[in-house]
Amino acid sequence: MKRLVYTGLVAGALVVGGCASSPARTPGTYVSQSEPVYLITEAQADQILVDAMNAEFGTSPIVRVEHPNKGYQATIKFLFDSHQIVGTMVPSRGRKADGTVQDGFYFTVSHSGTMPLSGITRSKRLKDQLNNAATALSSTVPSAR
Repeated sequence: MKRLVYTGLVAGALVVGGCASSPARTPGTYVSQSEPVYLITEAQADQILVDAMNAEFGTSPIVRVEHPNKGYQATIKFLFDSHQIVGTMVPSRGRKADGTVQDGFYFTVSHSGTMPLSGITRSKRLKDQLNNAATALSSTVPSAR
């Protein structure tokens, strides 16, 4: 009987622990002084985000987020697990080669939930899509912070 109770407690702890989550930034997306800035407009940054989110999460609902930065959130689900992935466009200022400072944006991707393997993989793919699409419109410049 003790063995059955012990097994039940261990299984319960694993279920509760397995469903716990915490927000995480996708590796390589930490904001720093050297974050490259794309010299693009807000409308261009928003369109890049919409296109990338639809390409990566076309079958999942995508919701607009406004704070602290504008972006979009998608939730992926499998059985009892779910994972939220948020892509945001962050206003910044970049320094061009001639020394002038110009407004632009950079992108961040964060995720949280109970599907870390799938969530990390899809977050990385989203970040790559965002960077590739932004690079097609503008080369990166160093941050002018």
